[in-house]
Amino acid sequence: MRTIKVDVAIAGGGVAGLWIANLLQRQGREVAVCDPGRAAGVQTLASQGLIHGGIKYALRGRPEATFDALRDMPGRWRRCLAGDGEIDLRDVRVLSDTCYLWSRDAVAARLATFLASRVMQGRTTRVARAEYPDVFAGQAGSLYRLDDFAIDVASLRDCLAAGLGDRLLATEVPADGVLWREGRIAGLRTAEFTVEAERFVFAAGAGNGDLAAAAGFDTRMQRRPLRQVLVHSPEPEPLFAHCIAGLAPDPALTVTTRPGYHYIGGALALDGVHRTEAEQIAAGRRALKTFLPWIDWDARRFETLLVDRAEPAQEDGRRPDQAFVAARGNALLVWPVKLSLAPDLGDRVLRALGA
Repeated sequence: MRTIKVDVAIAGGGVAGLWIANLLQRQGREVAVCDPGRAAGVQTLASQGLIHGGIKYALRGRPEATFDALRDMPGRWRRCLAGDGEIDLRDVRVLSDTCYLWSRDAVAARLATFLASRVMQGRTTRVARAEYPDVFAGQAGSLYRLDDFAIDVASLRDCLAAGLGDRLLATEVPADGVLWREGRIAGLRTAEFTVEAERFVFAAGAGNGDLAAAAGFDTRMQRRPLRQVLVHSPEPEPLFAHCIAGLAPDPALTVTTRPGYHYIGGALALDGVHRTEAEQIAAGRRALKTFLPWIDWDARRFETLLVDRAEPAQEDGRRPDQAFVAARGNALLVWPVKLSLAPDLGDRVLRALGA
């Protein structure tokens, strides 16, 4: 079995592990990332790819803690995409340079849009009816342009992986692969390699549950599932929008577009875990006809995608407010919580490592 010696060994090759590895490598540290590559970062690739500044957490006019963590993220990502940030992401494909907040004519929906725009302090722009993009042209409703944008998450992972070369090891770290020596973690053993390091980062998403226990962390993991809806059509309209109704805590729908399909999240996906696939498809059809009725949804093929989000356990199972980093001995346990928070997670990891 081959032994590799590095400064920092990372278990997990989704956006969290790869982002951290690129940061450390840029600082001159030798790194190795262990990831089986079978799903190429399950939670990363299941993301809708929105890089957002927290508008969806301010729909009641009272910003949540998550909003504070997110509000500076779009700017940081844009600098990276331009090659001027902490990581060079110029090879990442941008699907849409903007995202919209859309509401129909209901008074409560317009009020939520207004309150959220006030909280965002100038980072939302009311779109004049004459300037609506083609997909909303001629429709009655309120439209705001956000500072948010959408990226292709597969190209993000490819870009981050390319920066690591042969230090991205196609191998999985099992729970019994955490090696100890004199009260400290000494290495990670896989079927193909033993990776020895001074410091270790566990960034394996759902795999962190078993790895955390093996590494001596007392942090528990929780799962918050979503049932997303995919709507297939040969030439889907370029929709990147949060559709809102009233003062609900989440958008009713969050719609993004990929070649060949729309990807639907928001409250529909949150509530969908309590429905069968057939029930969720029916609910998706109804919601799309309610919020985007000028588009013909009847002839399109619908399917669902169950996404099982893994993150640090919170009281009452609520979502975490920010990126998570816990330290124990010479190891860190991390979850980004949200794709947008990858830069913030990187900051926290560098501080924890004394970089």
